[in-house]
Amino acid sequence: MHDDPHDMYLCQVSETVSCGACCGLYNLPNLSREKLEVLLSMRTEAFASVPRTEDGIYEFKRENKGPHRLSRPFLGFHHCPFLGLIGDEKSRVGCLLHPAVPGNNGVDYRSLSWYGEKACRTYFCPATSKLPSVYQQILLQTIDDWYVFGLIVTEHALVAAYFKEMESRLGRHITVSDYTQKGATDAFREFAELKTKWPYRRDDSPGPCNFFFENGLYLRPAVFRKTLDIPPSPYEEILRELDSGFSSAKEIAAAKRLLDDLFLKTERAILENMG
Repeated sequence: MHDDPHDMYLCQVSETVSCGACCGLYNLPNLSREKLEVLLSMRTEAFASVPRTEDGIYEFKRENKGPHRLSRPFLGFHHCPFLGLIGDEKSRVGCLLHPAVPGNNGVDYRSLSWYGEKACRTYFCPATSKLPSVYQQILLQTIDDWYVFGLIVTEHALVAAYFKEMESRLGRHITVSDYTQKGATDAFREFAELKTKWPYRRDDSPGPCNFFFENGLYLRPAVFRKTLDIPPSPYEEILRELDSGFSSAKEIAAAKRLLDDLFLKTERAILENMG
């Protein structure tokens, strides 16, 4: 399934790690991992019996337009009905129309998808060009499941802000070896999981999903502050990329402590590893 011309392949990584965000994987209301897994499992099972003909595939597409009748967080962004679970154990997300999927007999049916075969073959999210290779490699070696990976790998500004903070604390550039031991790996996974667990998400946030296409349609707003006395934060960029909103100075101070703890945990783990 390797169409990526870039040095590092961020779309299909391993048996449990992949990303379908550009196909609108997370563009669903009231998103939860459990709901998404149920949807993908049912869709994958149903597609297995679909005749591999144009009429058969289009009929499946019509029958699986449910997400398009919902109030999607980003109305101008599709949620492709051909997203499903792939691999030997059906343990990662992927395209059911790809020629490598069993039942397709090597035929590429992606021209029948929402965006067409050319878009599926040639589009790569901004992370592939905007994140330094060392950051990409750390993502690949630390995140071990598709749900969190797809949410964090497309957040290139958030990921860059995290690593820049770590580099500032260490007084040097981050290396891949910094994240080869459990302490630093666990701490980075905690940071990545803030995409789903962030307690200070603003009320009008679209949820954990992210519109990462750089066409200006859905720009991420500044951090929301309910009152003028809520101070700026040293983590302002991270807070913005986490879609944050605060009703009091006490809340933003608590958010700072949470991030302080995560960065301190990572810093200690890296320094201990250095001996």
